[in-house]
Amino acid sequence: MTARLRGVRGGADEDSSELTGGLAMAHLKPLTVLLADDYEANRSLQKAQLEALGYPTDTVANGEEVLRALNARPYDVVLLDIQMPLIDGLETVSRIRRQRLDPQPFVVAVTAIASAPERARISQAGFDAFIAKPAGQREFAAVLAQAYAKKSGHDLAGIPDAAANDDTPLLDFGMLYSRLGSAADVLLRRVIPLYLRELPRRTAELRAAFDRRDAQALAQLCHGLKGASRIVGATGLAAICERSEQQAYAGILPERQDLDELLELARRAARQLRRRLDALGS
Repeated sequence: MTARLRGVRGGADEDSSELTGGLAMAHLKPLTVLLADDYEANRSLQKAQLEALGYPTDTVANGEEVLRALNARPYDVVLLDIQMPLIDGLETVSRIRRQRLDPQPFVVAVTAIASAPERARISQAGFDAFIAKPAGQREFAAVLAQAYAKKSGHDLAGIPDAAANDDTPLLDFGMLYSRLGSAADVLLRRVIPLYLRELPRRTAELRAAFDRRDAQALAQLCHGLKGASRIVGATGLAAICERSEQQAYAGILPERQDLDELLELARRAARQLRRRLDALGS
């Protein structure tokens, strides 16, 4: 298994073998894992992927909780979302590196942003590795192998590049099923209700940020909704969130019609996701 994440690919059969071989990997390469993401849907999916590889995973929702968890017990690996409330991923890794932890954890940036400037910021902040959302089983397996290699004194690679995501239709589950096979049904039954429960609050926060002309808050909200939407297959909504995020980070608020388009797309995606959930059954 390669330690670099660039070019890691696999079809349904290959990823299914990763799922069944996960317990053997964890037995041979034991690690303690902490995952931080402010979206419950993201945490649920990523925790399931990590535990399918045999790694029991503790989860928290923000940087403050990461620091408290590290003070309570040591972790070999910490997976950090970059955009989180209270303390973001970049500040969290900076604080981790200033702490007298022996040994220091292997810290992985998990982000939906794949731009060159963002990768440079991540590299300079003190992360050991970087993977892009939505990450598949092979990406998690590769980064855990890299963490174990460093823990064992055989550091294999620095921060890799992440693959960019293309624009895609309103709903597209192809990537999820190609990576997880039939296990995707189980994950969608779990994650779609969490996503739908959070969506009204997230869209209300987007509208409020727009109304008060807060470009930074709007960018962060679009970033979070983009990542969660990609995970549940709402790729059309993720694409428009990414466009609005990039504009807002540049200090440019979207036009009212663009915000209305985003919110309408969120409503349409929610209706289709409910139908998908009904089709999956209980």
